[in-house]
This record gives sequence, C-alpha cells and structure tokens, in this order.
Amino acid sequence: MRIAISGTSNTGKTTLIKSFLEKWSTYETPKKTYRDIIVKEKLEHSSKSSTKTQDKIIEFMLDQVKDKTKTVDDNIIYDRCPLDALAYSMWCNSKGYDGFDNDYIKNQINEVKESMRFLDIIFLCRFDENIPVVDDGTRDTDIDHIKEVDNIFEALYQQYYTNVHADVFFPKDDSPAIIKLPSNHQSRTSIISEYVTDDGGMYGDEHSILHPDNINELETLVEAQKVALDQEQSLEDALKKDFDIGDLRM
Repeated sequence: MRIAISGTSNTGKTTLIKSFLEKWSTYETPKKTYRDIIVKEKLEHSSKSSTKTQDKIIEFMLDQVKDKTKTVDDNIIYDRCPLDALAYSMWCNSKGYDGFDNDYIKNQINEVKESMRFLDIIFLCRFDENIPVVDDGTRDTDIDHIKEVDNIFEALYQQYYTNVHADVFFPKDDSPAIIKLPSNHQSRTSIISEYVTDDGGMYGDEHSILHPDNINELETLVEAQKVALDQEQSLEDALKKDFDIGDLRM
C-alpha cells in the first residue's frame, strides 16, 4: 500500500512518519525527499517559490510515486506527494507570481491527477496555531503564508468530498482516500489505525470505517474533525479569485 502524509508547513508530518514507521514496521519511506532537491540546488521555495522550483519539486514527487521499481505489494509512506506541490503552485498563482498563470496550473493539475492513481491514502495534516513554528533550515516560517496554504489544502479536501464527480483535481475512478487528521499526535495514530491494519494492509470493506454498517462511527469521526468549516475560505477565496475553479472543468 502507498500512503502519503500531506499538508502545509509545521504540521508535524515528519514526526508522524517516524511514529508511523515505529508502529507499522512493514513500511519504508524513501531516503530522498523534495527537501534534498531544494538544498542541493539552492532553490528558493514556499513563499519565495518560482516555476523553476515548482517544476523540479513536482517532477521529483511524480517520479517518486510512479517508481517502477516498486510493486503493488510494497508498503511505502511518503513525506508529501504531488498534491502538495500543486497546492503551493496554486498559492503562487493566487499571488500573481511570474509564470504561474492559469495554463501553468492546469498543466500541473493534469499531472497530479494522473499521479493520484498510484496512491491508496493521503492523510492530511492541518495547521494548528497553538503549535510553535520551528525553523528547520528549509521550512518557511511566515505564519500568514502557512495559513494561506493550509486554506488551499482545506479547499482541495472539500472539493474532493463535496464535488468529487466534477473530476477537476482527482480522477473519478481511481483516487486515493483523503483523510483529514486532527492536530493531536495520539489521535492521529488512532485514526490511521482505522484504515491501516496491524500488518500494514488496508482494511477490507467489511472492516472499513467507510462501510455502511459503520456510518455512525464515520459521522462521529467527521464531526470530531470538523474545523469550523463555515469560517474556512471557499476554494475561490483561498485563491484570491485569481484562479476560477470553473475554468478548470476540462
């Protein structure tokens, strides 16, 4: 099974992956990450990103999830995935950064949609303002930037669940499950355990929390994870109205 941990900066993704590997020892994580590309090539990124940076990051992430040396039986957990690269490109588009026009974003969407077929689950970590931002040498520590990118992830998450048949960002017939995680570390592991068996597989339909027999449990989980959605920006607001989702229906 292939799992990705996604989300904006400073959401505990690296810590979660370490804990995940301790609990699910049948998994491995690639030794090389997009951060290595940023450091090696001294790329400006995040709030200072460019099309050069985004092209290199998304190319790396696409190659990683499509790695032909891996088989369907391999258990892999990724630190971010192509969806993350798209979210940051969309942020650059919303700010009017040079080169990030709608055609550029549409091309990335097509690439990301295809890559989604190679993932089984994306666990989405949201930003918690109560957790201090730590400068690790590559992370962007601009709070406003972090929150704005977080809103874009939330908008993508909402599009996935409320407008899945639009086929804008995710392929209709072969998309991964996208599960939003709370900020509490212990709760994250508990929720992941609802989807990943002790031996690292995915629960079958009869055991899955998505099964109709477990719908009450699912509703309780969704309610517990709800983060004042009426106060969240809509997809159009998250993109500062510079990027109309209506233009993407291809």
